[in-house]
This record gives sequence, C-alpha cells and structure tokens, in this order.
Amino acid sequence: MSYKRGQQKLKRRKRTSAKSSFDENKEINVAVKTGKTLLGAKSVIRELSMGELKLLVLANNTPTKVKDQISLLNGCLENPVPVFISKNSSWELGASCGKPFWVSTIGILEEGDSSILKAVE
Repeated sequence: MSYKRGQQKLKRRKRTSAKSSFDENKEINVAVKTGKTLLGAKSVIRELSMGELKLLVLANNTPTKVKDQISLLNGCLENPVPVFISKNSSWELGASCGKPFWVSTIGILEEGDSSILKAVE
C-alpha cells in the first residue's frame, strides 16, 4: 500500500469487553439482592462459628479488633472461609449493598445470581 504524504495508517483499537473486568460493587449488590447475606460484624462472627458462610467481604477500614476476631475464628475451622478485603470503605460498602448506613462486614451464605465467588477465587 502506498500512502500519500501526510497520511498515516490508522491503528485498530483493541476491544475490551466490559464483562471481562470484575466490578466489585455490582457483584456485591447482586449477591445482596438475589442471595442470602449477612450484614454486620456481630452476625457474621456468630455465623462464622457455625461454619455456614461461603465468603467474607471486609471493608478496607474494618476495625482491627473485628479483623483479629474473624481471623482467629477462621483459623480454627476445618475449611476456612475465603476472605475478600474490599477496596471500598464501610460507607461505600453499605452504599453498594443498597443500605443507608455503614457496613464493615458482609457474610455470604448463598451468592444468588452473582459471580462473586468465582471472581474472588
């Protein structure tokens, strides 16, 4: 191909699918709406001792006392529950759940239509 002076070959843009990237807020919202979840540290710690949880989601500003208690309980289990530390604060995590308050800890019993378990593993 010959090009005239001043003309350049156009580069094709790489297409990226929006589905290939993991949207944490969307997946948490879908899990809360369609699955079974627990909000709050007290209920999550209570359920963690029973061994029913599939995933724990912690806000990035969860108090260290709660983190230590969860890691201690999780270490004692035969099958430890995977823990996902969110990039969001507790206020943003509450907003992604559709709640008008802070949520520092989310326990997922059933993910529903969400693919959060596949994305985290």
